[in-house]
Amino acid sequence: MSKHPNDIQGRACTLAQSGKFAGWKAVAFELRFEPGYEEGAAWLLSPAAKEEIDSLCRVARAKRRNAA
Repeated sequence: MSKHPNDIQGRACTLAQSGKFAGWKAVAFELRFEPGYEEGAAWLLSPAAKEEIDSLCRVARAKRRNAA
């Protein structure tokens, strides 16, 4: 059963906010193994989504560094 593209978007944002990923490429790689990724891939590969995911990753990683 595939997920709705919005579910993939939400999962991408959740992964980015975890602080475990350096940017959109790492998030996209992780999502390749999620059911329904194909339906959400077009969104993830758009320039706006890449920018959003990269920004979320930067903020989350900075928070992790500051908390350590």
